[in-house]
Amino acid sequence: MRDSICRCCSCALVGVLALFAGCTGGGGPSGPVVPVLSQPVVLDGDISEWSPSVVMTSDEWWIYLRWKVAGPSQTLQASDEPLSVWLDLDTNPATGLRPDAPRGATRFGVDLEIEFSPMGDDGPGHGVRLTGHTAAGARAVSHDSINFSFSPTYAGEWYEGRISRSGLARAGLPTPRSGALMTGMLVLRNSEGAIVGQSEPFEAEATAGSPVPPRADLRLPPKPADGVRVVSWNVLRGKPMEDTGPFARVLGVLDPDVVLVQEWTSSPREIAAWFNASVPLEEGQWEVRTTGGWGVAVVSRFPLEPFGHDDLYLEGEEDAVRFAGALINTPVGYLAAASVHLKCCGTAGSSEDQKRISEAGAINRSMLEALSVEPVQMRIITGDLNLVGSRPPLDVLRNGLDADGSDLEIADARVLGDAAYTTWREDGNAFTPGRLDYAVYSGSVVRQARAFVLDARVLSDRALDAAGLDATDTDASDHLPMVIDLMPN
Repeated sequence: MRDSICRCCSCALVGVLALFAGCTGGGGPSGPVVPVLSQPVVLDGDISEWSPSVVMTSDEWWIYLRWKVAGPSQTLQASDEPLSVWLDLDTNPATGLRPDAPRGATRFGVDLEIEFSPMGDDGPGHGVRLTGHTAAGARAVSHDSINFSFSPTYAGEWYEGRISRSGLARAGLPTPRSGALMTGMLVLRNSEGAIVGQSEPFEAEATAGSPVPPRADLRLPPKPADGVRVVSWNVLRGKPMEDTGPFARVLGVLDPDVVLVQEWTSSPREIAAWFNASVPLEEGQWEVRTTGGWGVAVVSRFPLEPFGHDDLYLEGEEDAVRFAGALINTPVGYLAAASVHLKCCGTAGSSEDQKRISEAGAINRSMLEALSVEPVQMRIITGDLNLVGSRPPLDVLRNGLDADGSDLEIADARVLGDAAYTTWREDGNAFTPGRLDYAVYSGSVVRQARAFVLDARVLSDRALDAAGLDATDTDASDHLPMVIDLMPN
């Protein structure tokens, strides 16, 4: 693998921004033409499927990029150093924006500019700003209009992103033709807006594209007969109580045994009444467990009892940690299940991030204490972890909680019918879609029979009709339902 820092660059800003497209020898003055990948890119922040020489590639529906920024990791959408991705989608300097700096950019006609933590009047902001540059001038482009997203949401070493090719066409931007070159560059700025780093220019040859976005023609996986299906869902400030239909249809189709919810602010009696009326069981009644933590609850078709603290507090805090645990008597054995919702917002190392880590530690200790009294083997924790700062909250939460003393396994829950791990999205929001929700389970005792995130937008009309869903059903919340099927080993 080549040195990831562009040490062969001659500018004084060497090493501030690192991208494999730079530091090439013998690729010609415009950089090498990189081959397309032999495998599809899965948007998960893991770049192991990328060839070391590939920075940008495409398939029928998407244009993909990967990059890293040298130095301490920062959260891209809340950084004091704004990062810009400049893309010349038709390799035509006569169209788009003509930058006069930095070195190597003046040959571009930038058609699409993606700015992370974009500069504002008061310095770097939050989220992502996209700008299209055409003959008519510059205009704002929403991330949802071109389906732009990237991973991970937290501060990482590497990032990978993708752009919808059909979305570019709808937005009136150039769509690369088969065999045509796409070129680009990354530029890093300081908090005053001055350029302090850059990548070498990179380019790739586009594959043939599709004029329509992909939609998956498949059926929803049935739950295993000898397992337990757990659904985790942040339901957007108690939305099911005012908009029953979408939630009832989705939960009815998923047919869960256990539902771990966040932001359902009703009482246990009200939540149970909603489930019994909207997702009725053939036998018995739904049972519900809540705590002093705002909006978190465990809902089960099987008998349950409290597990862990009723009210869990951090020192000096007035509000309880959003954590609810229950011990559930399932047909395949007792299951210790918990719904969690960690602190929102912030960036890596911020006070919000530190609070997420503290909350995860408190939940971990509460579970360990309860497990010392009731050493249940099957364990699962799910919820909205709000990983928009650093990754440690996830690892602190699962630390040593498996039955054999190892860390809980992270469920591999990809969007059904898509090569992405998105669990949160909100059209029009400054922040792009990402993976905020996670599930961790006792892999030494149970195996993940399957796990997926349901996004009805991704499914074909035939698949939706077969399931009895509407394409907008999972838009009822800003979070998507996550499904984990567990089976004893």
